[in-house]
Amino acid sequence: MASLGGKSISAVFWGAGGAGLRMVLQLGTQIALARLLGPVEYGVFAIGAIVIGFSAFFSDVGLAYGLIQKREVNDRDVRFVVTWQVILGSVVTAFIAFAASPIATFFGEPRAASVVSALSALCFVNALTAPALNLLKRDLDFKSIQVDFLASYVVGYLFFGLPMAVLGFHVWALVWAWLMQSIVNGLLLYRRTHHALRPLIWYEEARVQGSYAGTVLATNMLNWVISNIDRVIIGRVLPSRELGIYSNTFNLLYSPTNSVLGVLQPVFFSASSRLASQSESSRISSGFLALAAAIALFVLPVFLSVAAVSKTFILTLYGTPWVSAADVCIPLALAMPLYLLLGMSTPLLWTAGQASTEFRAQWPLALAWAAMCWQLAPMGVEAVAWGCFWLFLARCALVIRAALPLLGLRIFDLWQAIRGGVLVSLVVACVAVAVDASLNDFRPTVRLICVLVVSTFCYLSALHCFPRLVGAELAQVLKSVSSRLPPMVAAYMNTQLDKGQKSE
Repeated sequence: MASLGGKSISAVFWGAGGAGLRMVLQLGTQIALARLLGPVEYGVFAIGAIVIGFSAFFSDVGLAYGLIQKREVNDRDVRFVVTWQVILGSVVTAFIAFAASPIATFFGEPRAASVVSALSALCFVNALTAPALNLLKRDLDFKSIQVDFLASYVVGYLFFGLPMAVLGFHVWALVWAWLMQSIVNGLLLYRRTHHALRPLIWYEEARVQGSYAGTVLATNMLNWVISNIDRVIIGRVLPSRELGIYSNTFNLLYSPTNSVLGVLQPVFFSASSRLASQSESSRISSGFLALAAAIALFVLPVFLSVAAVSKTFILTLYGTPWVSAADVCIPLALAMPLYLLLGMSTPLLWTAGQASTEFRAQWPLALAWAAMCWQLAPMGVEAVAWGCFWLFLARCALVIRAALPLLGLRIFDLWQAIRGGVLVSLVVACVAVAVDASLNDFRPTVRLICVLVVSTFCYLSALHCFPRLVGAELAQVLKSVSSRLPPMVAAYMNTQLDKGQKSE
């Protein structure tokens, strides 16, 4: 268990560090591309991204993800997964390429046909990449994952995307950037694992693997529908420019959130799967409460502040052509912490062998959300964005309600863990609004810098003066982390955490 805990902390360290660098790199690239290309080009690209996002579930039906939860993995497991990944990836790629024209007709955007056709190759590339990626996640080797992603992102977006955008290739700058990044990333990940490639169509554990994959596929498809049906309907009902504004604003907020979730969820899933096999449910409960407290204390203040100064935020990053995205930014920013909490709750259901519980709990919500989007889309993308916020709130409540009893926890236990973070987030957001309003005559960039400096000072001051804002479960995790920090920082952190625990 000590080894598992150490590996988990190391995985989070490397994952968090890589995710932080990834966020900075992605944000800078996305801002530059958005300024160069504008909302219309992003709208055309978004159609291709929607199609590829959905088709990816059929080229990776969950077989590769199942490698994470197996206690022991051998060459036959990997060969079986690789074989079916190749088959499914090839079939889906061919289908999407042939269906590109009807898809473009459905969205009313003829330019999308060639974009969808080109991006269909990603179905095959991602299917081939999945086994190596999930084998590294199983081993909690997030150092390799992050290094390879960053290297491939530099190649795809800095060497291809940005130069092509400057040279006037329009939407194709985004297409080639994504293709090259995915290809390079797949090659780098395989270089790490050198997993078996010999075909294996069937073996004795195929039914078990297939059953688990089927449940994961159904759940992930449902999650995709809930998360993307809004963009499908916006693309169908509204012009490409509106789809570009909505999808790019969503991605601006979703990408860093998903990077954090991509680090925490596999670590939590892998560790809880092994602890569950040792009947250590109390450790899983403490881990979940610590993660929830971390989301409230470290993530919620950021997104609440972004929502509070959304217009200044959007004008600074994207410029005047994107100003209408400010109203879309508010509800979507509020939804991101809910998405993180939702993402950390679902592994509890998977670990307990109740992955189907999530599916049963959410499919009525998916149907209701689809119907609601048809009603909201004609009112504009702002209405859809607010509907998205309430959707995430409902999803989060449903999954947490199903997950907490598995750990013997009550909603009050969760509230105790997150209340400190909620309180400090509200204070920081109010400070951000006050600073932004007081500097209304200054340029947006100046206002945003001042908001960032003053809000950060208030945030750090609150944690220094009121260390009890850190919950007991999170304090234990931070003490474990402190041993990996510089001695002066570790000593200060431990002193503050001890003060907070004594004042409880």
